Amino acid sequence: MAEPRQQVRARMILTMCFLLFFHQSWSAQAGSLCVPGERDALLDFKAGLTDPTNSLSSSWRGMECCRWTGVVCSNRTGHVVTLQMHARHVGGEIRSSLLTLRHLKRLDLSGNDFGGEPIPELIGALGRGRLTHLDLSYSNFGGRIPPHLGNLSNLVSLKLEYMAHAIYSPDIAWVSRLTKLQVLRVSQVDLGAAIDWTHAINMLPSLMELDLRSCGLQNSMPSTMLPNLTSLETLTLDGNSFNTSLGPKSWVWDLPSLQELSLTSCGIDGQLPDAVGKLTSIRKLSLASNKFDGMVPLTLKNLKKLQRVDLSSNFINMDVAELLHRLAADELQYLDLGHNRLTGSVPVGIRELINLKGLSLTHNNLHGTISQSIGELHALESVDLSHNEISGEIPTSISALTSLNLLDLSYNNLTGAIPTGNQLQALDDPMFIYIGNPGLCGPPLPRSCLRTDIIANAPGKHDRGMSDVLSLYLSMCIGFVAGLWIVFFGFLFKRRWRVGWFSFTDRVYNRAYVQVAVGWACLARKMSQG
Repeated sequence: MAEPRQQVRARMILTMCFLLFFHQSWSAQAGSLCVPGERDALLDFKAGLTDPTNSLSSSWRGMECCRWTGVVCSNRTGHVVTLQMHARHVGGEIRSSLLTLRHLKRLDLSGNDFGGEPIPELIGALGRGRLTHLDLSYSNFGGRIPPHLGNLSNLVSLKLEYMAHAIYSPDIAWVSRLTKLQVLRVSQVDLGAAIDWTHAINMLPSLMELDLRSCGLQNSMPSTMLPNLTSLETLTLDGNSFNTSLGPKSWVWDLPSLQELSLTSCGIDGQLPDAVGKLTSIRKLSLASNKFDGMVPLTLKNLKKLQRVDLSSNFINMDVAELLHRLAADELQYLDLGHNRLTGSVPVGIRELINLKGLSLTHNNLHGTISQSIGELHALESVDLSHNEISGEIPTSISALTSLNLLDLSYNNLTGAIPTGNQLQALDDPMFIYIGNPGLCGPPLPRSCLRTDIIANAPGKHDRGMSDVLSLYLSMCIGFVAGLWIVFFGFLFKRRWRVGWFSFTDRVYNRAYVQVAVGWACLARKMSQG
């Protein structure tokens, strides 16, 4: 009998637990969770804001604050844990009543306009240190970033990017206290006075994403190692004038988890060192608009996971076939080598880049022909080979690229008939694809292939013919100008010529006037009699 009693007791306990859970869930759904003190704090917070679009006035109504737009409460306690104010078009004053939200974990004020006012120091005390996510991006805060933000010791994500132009921080030592930080974005915050910024960053062992784009960092790319950044996956330092070279001992090559590296427009010079091959986890490498020269290292072959490479607008000088051979073809999808000093021709070996979707070799010194093997890159979506010295015919295999949506072969020395194909016919602005290639013919160009073949086979005669036409027009212009000046000087120095000319024009005018007047009078008289 004892065993059935234990089963009954167990069922009763389970039933009570279920009823308690159901009661809490029903209470939350019935709207009884909003903490009155926190509701009052939210209303006072709203009262300090300017709300020109009435985005809050129309939604922050009623007793149940947990149902207000942008307010998220805990289902268990009813405390406000998230305040989502992204792009609500608000501004004004952030009042201290926000401190009443002691359980706040997420605050998003991004995409608003606070008129260049400084970030309030009170934000550094929000949620009694419980705050894990803070986003003030695109909110037009200005002035100095308060070091009080370093008190938010539980922060996981801090985004202060693209605020007012006058926002700055003379140092970022306060960042070193945010030891749990995983995401740090402070793009366009003036850090020009922050000398030892790498030391503060090195104190963040959990950091996974660092964005210091256009922060005014100058001549401060230290070569010392940063051993604590073992979790860093994304590093963006675009638009900082480092004006130095990246030696083999630079700390950027010793980030074992790095997947994305962007150093665009940083004034970096010299050759790309062999140490780049240590970034075996890298997927995106952007070193565009710098002063890299010479050849790329053989160690690029080690980057088996590389998907995007942008080395455009540098001074890289090597054969394009050798450069392509030094890239790992396994996963490469986008390759931009435009605006360099590459030589050679588009090689047969390009077929190895089987996953390639985008290729740009514009503005180089390429010559020779385009290999037919380009048609084997069936994933290609965009190809830009413009502004080179490429000659020969356009390979017919290019019409087999069914995914192609952008093609630019302009300003080369291509000749012959333009290939046809359904995909080529569907491309936008077909005339501009082939402009600057006088030897091309056939649709979509108006030039007849027969005539083009003649011209292409006799380039010397074509050039002489053009020269003769130009000489004829030039002679006519010079003769006209010379004759005009002779007449002008004759009138200027010969008084009899001037008197004779004006007398002649007066007689012609008088005769014409009399003829017109008499004719008009006769016509008017005939019409009145009729």
